[in-house]
Amino acid sequence: MNQPHRHPALLRLRRRRQTLRGSWRITGSNSTLTSISISPAPERDADEGLLAFLDLELDGLMRVDGVALRLTQAGSLALSFPSRTSRRGTRHALVRPTDRAARHAIEKAIFAALGIREEATR
Repeated sequence: MNQPHRHPALLRLRRRRQTLRGSWRITGSNSTLTSISISPAPERDADEGLLAFLDLELDGLMRVDGVALRLTQAGSLALSFPSRTSRRGTRHALVRPTDRAARHAIEKAIFAALGIREEATR
């Protein structure tokens, strides 16, 4: 990949942690993102497509830490939700969208909050 850390979506973000507060509605649900903390990934991780880590606050009631903002090999943006790996090497989601429509709605709200016009292609 060619310098994914310089992706236009992240150029205006500072190279340090920042928090956005507001109200970004998640389409098709009664939920709202009320805070997003962005921690840009180290440039050495950019070759793997990792752009930033996000901590999300939903309705001011629940926090989801460790959501990764990634650039796919196809060049689109995508979110990776946190998981753990068992001793046997099996990955288990800690938090995840319930279906493809929910994933798209969450991505749309997050991208809007970050001022990103590009949406992940699904």
